[in-house]
Amino acid sequence: MENKTNYDIFLDYIPAFSIWYKALLVYFFFIIVFILIMFFFRWISSTIWIGAIIGQSIVSALLSIYFIYIAKNGDKISERCREKYGDLAVQKYWFNYQFATMPFISAAYYFPLLLYNYDFLPTITKMPSHLINSSIFPYFVAIPLGIFLVIFGFMMKRPSGGYGSDYDNYIYTIIPEKSRLITEGMYHFIRNPQYLSRGIIAMGFGVIANNISAILVGLIHFISYCAIIPAEDDELLRRYGDEFRVYKNRVPALFPKYGNWKKLLKNVFSK
Repeated sequence: MENKTNYDIFLDYIPAFSIWYKALLVYFFFIIVFILIMFFFRWISSTIWIGAIIGQSIVSALLSIYFIYIAKNGDKISERCREKYGDLAVQKYWFNYQFATMPFISAAYYFPLLLYNYDFLPTITKMPSHLINSSIFPYFVAIPLGIFLVIFGFMMKRPSGGYGSDYDNYIYTIIPEKSRLITEGMYHFIRNPQYLSRGIIAMGFGVIANNISAILVGLIHFISYCAIIPAEDDELLRRYGDEFRVYKNRVPALFPKYGNWKKLLKNVFSK
């Protein structure tokens, strides 16, 4: 696997994507579901003044329940898929268990962008007048600050120690014996850099939208991660035992220790 690109590894486990029309159908499904969810977000945000927060809370709660279920039942899912599908177990898992969540995750990320209220742009979502729906910063502050947070989040999201691409989650759920505990790169400072980066990206979109409601929508990401992380910690403890226990006691879950912020930032911007 060391000499292969990420895309090659992906095709090894999910060969259906090597057939162009199957890949096209999958992404068409993704886009349709994504658009429908965004219409739901737009509708509920335009209905009541806290509609955006309610909509994001519903989607985040459903996703949290799903991923907690995966973490608590990973062994059973792996055994069932491998017994039934053999070499195509990862592919079947990717289609049957995971792909339906991707449009929801993407919609939850980009939802804050629907909530902007700049006068010089056409309105997408007309939110009821309320204090939390009014602008916070001048647009020339909100837009560059939000873009910086989004870029920083994507920089932090890059793989560390050869791990961190989204498909890794699918592979190692079904084939846990091929996984290893990653403690280098961003994982040296926090145990969940992927979650922190995604939360920062969502917050960045909220800042670009430039109202309290949008920022709170982004903040909900962090709340859902706080619910998911303990379940995933239990799964990692079962998988790695004392190795993970020592790592967990040494490294914080989501935010680095005070003295490590400078090192974390150096790690992000050095590559």
